[in-house]
Amino acid sequence: MKEIELVKAQIGDEELIHKMKYASFLPLYNHYQDTKTSPVKEPISKVISQLESNNCDYYIIKLDNVPVGAVRVVSEGENTFRISPLFIIPEYQNKGIGQAVLGMLFDRYNTAAKWILSTIKQEKSNCHLYEKCGFVRTGGEEIINDRMTIVYYEKI
Repeated sequence: MKEIELVKAQIGDEELIHKMKYASFLPLYNHYQDTKTSPVKEPISKVISQLESNNCDYYIIKLDNVPVGAVRVVSEGENTFRISPLFIIPEYQNKGIGQAVLGMLFDRYNTAAKWILSTIKQEKSNCHLYEKCGFVRTGGEEIINDRMTIVYYEKI
């Protein structure tokens, strides 16, 4: 069994995170052309400010000590946490890593009363992953363009 671990990111990890985020979201950007909302368009300064923030934790996801993605957990207060973003570079997707990472986060933040996140409605594998891990759609949707809609999930 391959070993998956979450390593807390810090200043100095921004280039690695930015590079993996770009690689992970580029296929989605090429398909949906969501110029205003795509993480592909975010500058590295955004990752730096997130790493410096007091209300969130960024983790590098490693598989057998190789960085394969990252996840950010944002404290929304009152034991509510938002996952934004969670990404795995394409060559490591669909291997159970995302599900394992979510389980690790649920264990690590065991005081959480509520988890929230959003994803692309048209990405059925993302929706399936979150629903398999206990998230339910809140009913909220945001149309980004004629190809892409964001849906919102929560897990209580």
